[in-house]
Amino acid sequence: MTLAESIGNQKGFSVALGSVGNIYLSQGNYAQALKYFRKSLALSETLGAKDDMAITLDNIGYVHDAQGDYARALDYLQKSLALREAIGGKGGAARTLKNIGYVYYHQADYEQALGYFQKSLALREAAGDKNGISESLSSIGKVHHKQGSHTLAVDYAERAAALARQIGETEVLWRARLTSGAAYLALNDPTRAKEAFEEAISTVETLRATVAGGVEEQQRDFATNISPYYAMADLLISQSRQAEALTFAERAKSRVLLDVLQAGRVNGAKAMTAQEQEQEGKLRGELVALNTQISRETTGPQPDQARLTELKAQLQKARLDFEAFQTDLYVIHPELRAQRGEAQPLRLEETADLLPNAASALLEYVVTDDKTYLFAITKAAGKTETNIRVYTLPVKRDELTRQSEDFRRKLAGRDLGFRGAAAKLYDLLLKPAQAQLRGKTSLIIVPDDKLWDLPFQALLAAPNRFIIENASIAYAPSLTVLREMMNRRRNQRGDSGSGTLLALGNPTLGKETIELAALTLRDEKLDPLPEAEKEVEALGQLYGAAHSKVYIGAEAREDRLKAEAAQARVLHFATHGVLNNASPMYSHLVLARGDTNEDGLLEAWELMRLDLKADLAVLSACETARGRFGAGEGVIGLSWAMFIAGVPSTVVSQWKVESASTRDLMLAFHRQLQAPRASAKLKPTKAEALRQATLKVMKNPQTSHPFYWAGFVLVGDSNSARTLRP
Repeated sequence: MTLAESIGNQKGFSVALGSVGNIYLSQGNYAQALKYFRKSLALSETLGAKDDMAITLDNIGYVHDAQGDYARALDYLQKSLALREAIGGKGGAARTLKNIGYVYYHQADYEQALGYFQKSLALREAAGDKNGISESLSSIGKVHHKQGSHTLAVDYAERAAALARQIGETEVLWRARLTSGAAYLALNDPTRAKEAFEEAISTVETLRATVAGGVEEQQRDFATNISPYYAMADLLISQSRQAEALTFAERAKSRVLLDVLQAGRVNGAKAMTAQEQEQEGKLRGELVALNTQISRETTGPQPDQARLTELKAQLQKARLDFEAFQTDLYVIHPELRAQRGEAQPLRLEETADLLPNAASALLEYVVTDDKTYLFAITKAAGKTETNIRVYTLPVKRDELTRQSEDFRRKLAGRDLGFRGAAAKLYDLLLKPAQAQLRGKTSLIIVPDDKLWDLPFQALLAAPNRFIIENASIAYAPSLTVLREMMNRRRNQRGDSGSGTLLALGNPTLGKETIELAALTLRDEKLDPLPEAEKEVEALGQLYGAAHSKVYIGAEAREDRLKAEAAQARVLHFATHGVLNNASPMYSHLVLARGDTNEDGLLEAWELMRLDLKADLAVLSACETARGRFGAGEGVIGLSWAMFIAGVPSTVVSQWKVESASTRDLMLAFHRQLQAPRASAKLKPTKAEALRQATLKVMKNPQTSHPFYWAGFVLVGDSNSARTLRP
């Protein structure tokens, strides 16, 4: 794109714009994709380049289809088809016909979809386009399966798979085999269904090894390929093979995070040339400078909105440049890629090690389009073997998403009418396993899909009794990841060192004086946080001067955190947290700037690069538990970055929290961890310490609403830390 622009090659520039748009489309970044496609379309219209116009109209239609805007999608695609037919390009017309077919398919108008797929197939056969033929055959097979014509579905899907194997079209292969498996199941042929799902999974595993880029790219790619794993789990559950079903459910979760935890990270700086290190420094410097300017403008008494818009556009471009540089590095230096596919998924016999006693239970959810499964794993007192049961919950993905989001909004908005939703969700998600969970006082939950946003602790098991009153709750990305985290903790037990606390609170954000609101919410307004300052000062007194380092105001600097975090056993941040759902690795904690090489924004991608030895990190800020949901990987954001940095347990928040109640909750949590005990066996787990702190805040009439106490959750290894008490 740069070269074409420099020599005045407008057509080349237009084509390159479209190519960049396609990359963003592949990443699911629809806003950026549309931005580049529209620029490309405007330029090709000016040039009168009808072939380029048709391609770009097709791409824009595809984006709108992906966003669920079907009317607009059809409008653009029909315009593209008219141009393609006028030009006479059969290959392009076949692609557009296929895309129109999928718009109808996504609306469940299967007759219309079938007609367009068949027209696309005819053109591709006439052109001898084997890739296109295999893709069209696979699409037609999917439609026949949806229509209940399962024998026809098998015929088309198997033809697609055979051709895909011949030409090495792995993406079509696994999708065609997935359709075959589903159709065989409908035809009551589970043996062939299992064979089809196994080949689909094997093909996806092969694809995992070919993904370029870093952990985000790996996760993004795998997130689109987990359907065969869940289909296999579904089949095995129907055959009462619960343990095998759990294995496949686990194989679909947190694979990228698991790779990093098991194989470790490669030092990127050592692999880079001097020129590459210089370029990285320059790109980081641009990010720092722009973040600093935006922070100053935002916190000023009268922010200039036009200037802010300009700066944010510049920041977006700088981020794109930095991401492009990082992707290039992974191509140039393959050794930077994490080793993949070597960690073995959890086996049922290993689950006993994850259950410290008979009062504990493991709960793993699998959310599919049509139903939801709950795997409940427990063990009886005095027994080593575990009992696994699978419950089929009659709720579709869309309905579960709607109910979960509605409940979270009610709590975050301090809505007094939350109880009906709290009871309904309990009945839906936990009551089926009520008999198995009776007497369990410790729950470890592996959510799936939008359940990551659901505060289970605030569900009502009885009219006036929340789940948190019955049991401590911790969350984990997967049981296999939990196993690796616990192994890491065991392997580090011999490390020397005291329970050193590193706490940063209420950092000074520039020279501006900002009027303190009567009730401070820790949000993107970046107001001062005096309660957070009191919070970390009290923690310093609790741990003692010999075992704590507490920094507030101008001393709570980003450069200091990066320099000292590796020596701490407990990390505590009492500051603003800013969620970036569009680009979760730019979600950040706000600190004082420090030296000129830092901007004061500790972003998730920076956090991920740190080498930490802490047992526990507490992000006493807003929405730190949240981020972009990555199918199979959980929530990609600050907590995910903490795991990769080496911290096995993180306390994070699910909504914008209130400062005073947060201070009380956090102090109570740390007191529970620090309180003297007669023996190590009586020491509470991190999850139980958070539960006790939660109950204390709940009992205060002024903070009894779940808004004040249900926002913070423990993610990761919930067991006792090694050296939290000096």
